[in-house]
Order: sequence, then structure tokens, then C-alpha cells
Amino acid sequence: YFSGGQDEPYRLGVTGSSATAVQALTDAAGSELTTSSGRPVEIVDLTGQDPATTLGEDSADQAGHVDMVLDLAADQPELMVQEKADQGVVAALSALIQQRALADQVAALGGDPAAVSQAVAEAAPSVTVLDPPSSDRADAGVRYTTLMIVNILLFIVIMGGGQVIAMGVVEEKSSRIVEILLACVRPTSLLAGKVIGTGLAVISSYALIAVVAAATAAVMDVLPNTDLRLDSVVAVMLVWMVVGFATFAILFGAAGALVSRQEDMGNVTMPIMMLAMVPYMLSFVMAMGSPQSVVWRVLAYIPPFSAFLMPARLTFGYSDWGEQAIALAIALAVLPLLVRLAARVYTRAVTRMGARVPLKEVLGRRAA
Repeated sequence: YFSGGQDEPYRLGVTGSSATAVQALTDAAGSELTTSSGRPVEIVDLTGQDPATTLGEDSADQAGHVDMVLDLAADQPELMVQEKADQGVVAALSALIQQRALADQVAALGGDPAAVSQAVAEAAPSVTVLDPPSSDRADAGVRYTTLMIVNILLFIVIMGGGQVIAMGVVEEKSSRIVEILLACVRPTSLLAGKVIGTGLAVISSYALIAVVAAATAAVMDVLPNTDLRLDSVVAVMLVWMVVGFATFAILFGAAGALVSRQEDMGNVTMPIMMLAMVPYMLSFVMAMGSPQSVVWRVLAYIPPFSAFLMPARLTFGYSDWGEQAIALAIALAVLPLLVRLAARVYTRAVTRMGARVPLKEVLGRRAA
């Protein structure tokens, strides 16, 4: 009732034909004949019956009612309907009848209809896609799963480690411990110690997880249907994990120096979090689209996008070691500039208590 008759078969009556022809159509109906809306077609033998009677409106509720009649008695087959013919059925029947006529002509000329049909089928051109989307690859699922794991590890290390550094800076500033520490070491050395110490602890922990997981996958042979090299993926991930952490960690440390309360830390670290979130999400978009497009190739060289896009490109097989080396060189060249900027902010803001220190004020004048 609720299906609107979509589950009921479309009844095709056949008349003026032998039982063999009816059986051939019945076999074809199981695989080729469907209506435009996808309804299956049921073949009904109307031998000895009046087609007009079975098509009439008076027979609509009767068991012998059909929706279309195919008359094969004449030289030219004829289709009869009460009101409107289903174009899907008409097209399929036309193809079957034409194929049958071609086979008869080939047989009459002494040829083999089966061989001709096979030759015609094999004459169709093959399609070669030079730059298929990543999602169309046979091992796309395996590579995408690997990318998810790599990205999650990168994101946890970069965001988690950065938050720890920012919280430590704010805690030392709010408790005024930083004033005691600065009496012994320079501000830049203090910030560098935080970044290096936190980085060693966080990166070593998650690097161990990645190495053990990759080794287990290799020993258990859980990736048999792909040419993905997990050792290369893990190596590239670890390199970009270090570079990405260093890039964002110094920014988190500088941001933490701008406030004196933990409650205000979210306001200054949110822009940095978004700066990491954008390339994280874009790496998935790139992987499922066309990684070889000019936009993605250029964007992958730009820090901080390279920390997420370069491992993604290698995971899907669209990057070589030369591309990785160039992107790494660019990231390492930009890193000293970020260190200089972060050190300036940290040095001038970490000893200023009270309200949030405006970033413009810190960058625009020398410390008193």
C-alpha cells in the first residue's frame, strides 16, 4: 500500500510467438528488462488470447491483466499499450529484438551469432583515467584510514603539547615563579627549555605508539592489497611531527605570556588552535579530491599547512622525497622567524601582570 505499486512487477504479454521465444524473453527479463522506475518485468504468454482484452480497463483488477503486449506474429514486431508505454521497457525490448534480428541475419549468412556478439562486445573502447580521484583507487580505504591515524597523532602532539606549554607559562606567570626563574636564566632560554622538554616527552610517547603500530601491521600483514609503505609514512610523520610541534609550540608559549590567568588562556590560544585546525581538515579534503591540482601542491609547501598536507600527500602516493625535502627546507627557513617573533613577545609580556597584554603593544614598542 505504502509503496504505491512500485514492488509489483510490470506485466508484459507476448503473443504470436513460440514457447522458445517466450522463454528467451523470460530469461532476459531477469537481468535486462526493467521499467524506467526500476520495477521488474514479468513475461506473460498470451498465446490464444485477445491482446485488447488483457489490456482493457475492465481487466485491470483481474489476474490476466497486462501493462503492455508484444506481438511477434507480424514481420515487424508491434507493442501495444492501453494509454502510455514505459520508455524503459520499450528501449530494452528494442535492443533485444534488434540483437535477435542481427543474430538471425548472421546465421543466414553462415556466420556464428555468438562469435559476432562477442566481437561487438569487445569492440567497446577501454577508458584510461590519467588522474583519477583518490577515492577511486582500489586501496583508497586503507590509505584514508592510515591518513586518519597519522593526522590524529599529529594533531594530538601539536595541540596537546602546545596547550601544556601555554598552561605552564600562565601558571608560572600567575604565581610569579617566573620572576625567580628569570633571575637565573634569560627569557628566551626559559621558553626554549619549555618547548624542548615538553616536545621530547610528548613526541617520544606518540612516536613509540606509531612505530609499534606500524611494526605490528607489517608483521601481521594486515595490509596485503596495497603498495603503501608504512615505514615511509611513519618516518615522514615523525619528521613533520617535530617540525609542526616546534612551529606551533613557540606560538603557544608566546600566547600564554600575554595573560596572567588560566581563565583568559583560551582567548589568546584560540587563533593558534584554528591555525592548526584548518590544515588538519584540509588534508582530508585534499586526500579525497585531486591532490595533484596546483592549489594543493602549492599549499602543501606553505607552513603551517605543510605539517599536515605533506604526510597526507605521501600517504596517498602523490609526493616524493624531493617534494618532502623542499617543503621541509621551507618550514625550517620560516622557523627562525617564528622563534624570533615568539621570543620578543614572551620576553616583553611574561613579566607584566594584571590584564591581558595587547599583542600590538608588545610588538610595537620596546620593553621598559
